Amino acid sequence: MTNKELFLTIVERLKTEPFLKGFKFRKRDSSFIKQEGGLRRHIELDHWSKEGVLIIYPIYMVRFDVLLKWFEPYNVKSPQAQQDNPSVGFTGNMLGRQDKFTISEAYLECEYSKLCGTLTDCSGIVFQSYTSLHDMFEHEIIPILDGKRALPDVGADWAFEYLTLTRIESPEDYPAVKALILAQVLKMAERHEPNIMDYFPRLDEIISVMEQTFPTK
Repeated sequence: MTNKELFLTIVERLKTEPFLKGFKFRKRDSSFIKQEGGLRRHIELDHWSKEGVLIIYPIYMVRFDVLLKWFEPYNVKSPQAQQDNPSVGFTGNMLGRQDKFTISEAYLECEYSKLCGTLTDCSGIVFQSYTSLHDMFEHEIIPILDGKRALPDVGADWAFEYLTLTRIESPEDYPAVKALILAQVLKMAERHEPNIMDYFPRLDEIISVMEQTFPTK
């Protein structure tokens, strides 16, 4: 069996697992996806061959459409990349679990069991931890306000997403979060961080549009 056939065999078995009930498999990025309204749960099975064996590297993601849809007219990424963009994403290592799985036909049963068990465990942790915007605010924004976590210093989408999340979920915290994010964005712009520079000239306009889209009471 080739590694491609081995991967397809694993996918077909995973389709029958109870923890993936209601998920659909998307071939183009080897992902199991479940969309419920504006909430998407997503397990991507990144994979490749190395020294004759199959390596599978799962990524566990959740997307809240409301945080990302309004930003699409400004997003410099391709439409497909925008649609695939998660609100949060985790690897096994980030969850204190196994990150990559080495699978061979000779030891398929044992290795599949490890993979399936970890997928069940990790997806359960992520999907149960991020069921609502409130959950995401508690996990992502509160630690920043409490000084227990630093803001990212690369990328750009997170800045608009965090602003939108706070604007919707906790308007009373919005001024403080906005001040922290703008200070970080300015630092990034001063060192010409490529991703943030795509938006920096229109930053005020973009934030103004978001604030009008999600007015506070």
